[in-house]
Amino acid sequence: MKEKLDDNFANSLLGYAIWILRGKGDPWDLVNGACEYLLKNKEKYMNHPNRKAIAIRKMKYLHIDEFRKNKRFTSMTDKEGQDLEIADEKQTDISDKIHFSFESKKVLSIIYNMGEKCREILDLALDHKTYKEMSERLDIPIGTVMSRLANCRIELKGLMT
Repeated sequence: MKEKLDDNFANSLLGYAIWILRGKGDPWDLVNGACEYLLKNKEKYMNHPNRKAIAIRKMKYLHIDEFRKNKRFTSMTDKEGQDLEIADEKQTDISDKIHFSFESKKVLSIIYNMGEKCREILDLALDHKTYKEMSERLDIPIGTVMSRLANCRIELKGLMT
């Protein structure tokens, strides 16, 4: 691979970028992102026999990352068939994350009545934090985060039945 990728290589990736975006974005952003990745890691991919496959895989991952970043709500259905929307965006209050229905009010009431350690860990879990991020935020070891979260899930499940 040279210092710069040739235009034929970039053009060969364009079809896949168009297909994966399905008209919902600029395909050249994906192509450029994949080419930048290859150039950034040129030592690793300089003589790779299938660098086009690597570029296509990188475009797929870039698209998934962008999709997840832009995703705002996750839809769920409660027992009565009512649609609930849970916000994925970062918010400070746990009650803002759940669109209220009878069932969700019950869940919130149970969570608020749990201990502070469970409330903290469940709030971070609802924010889609990793174990490492939770560990750093709460200043506790990762193993403690995992066991607390497991115990809180068990307690929450027991209180919900």
